[in-house]
Amino acid sequence: MIKQEKNVFTPNATTKLLVDSTVKIIKKKSDILDLGCGTGYVGISVAKKLKYKNNYYFSDISNKAINLCKKNAKKNKIIINAKAGTMYNPWQNKKFDLIIESISAIAKRVAKISPWYKNGIPCDCGDDGTDLVNNVLKETKKYLKKNGKLIFPIVTLSNKKKILKTAKKNFKNVKLLVSKDWPLPKSMYSKKKLLKALKKKGVIDYKTKYGLILYSSEIYLAY
Repeated sequence: MIKQEKNVFTPNATTKLLVDSTVKIIKKKSDILDLGCGTGYVGISVAKKLKYKNNYYFSDISNKAINLCKKNAKKNKIIINAKAGTMYNPWQNKKFDLIIESISAIAKRVAKISPWYKNGIPCDCGDDGTDLVNNVLKETKKYLKKNGKLIFPIVTLSNKKKILKTAKKNFKNVKLLVSKDWPLPKSMYSKKKLLKALKKKGVIDYKTKYGLILYSSEIYLAY
């Protein structure tokens, strides 16, 4: 069980896809980093599902998130090394077999009208949602061991094409593992005009079906 607190991002449907995809690709004992860990849900859930005695590392820009992550790990009897800091700053001179990136990546104006970023939860991802994730993609190879891998999500409420372009520029292989459509929260339907304008500009993407607005979560593997 993972405890949640105000001002720390709450795991969502994309988070579960990320966990399930990660579990499928780990085939041996590994050093694993949950980057942008929040509550620790991703890394702790992976640890509980795997038989391998991996070494688990967690980091987040928020000190409150790291403290909560440590509590959740202790509660679930998972031994971890968790540090607060921006991106890879806590892990200088450290390399990992697998990095799970779960840093926020959603267009700024969409984040403001969404139910996901309330109560002071930060989402400083830029106008098209790519600022943080693209910085991660550019830096990650320095922190991967030989044959190391990065697994990361893209939500189409950001500029997917721009993120994939950066991923393919920095990694030889970028593979889509899974994609799933989700209905947009009903509370956001009052902003259809804004969403339509952002889609027209290529900032976000979505589709409509049976009167529903559907966005997608996609999980990618880069190596």
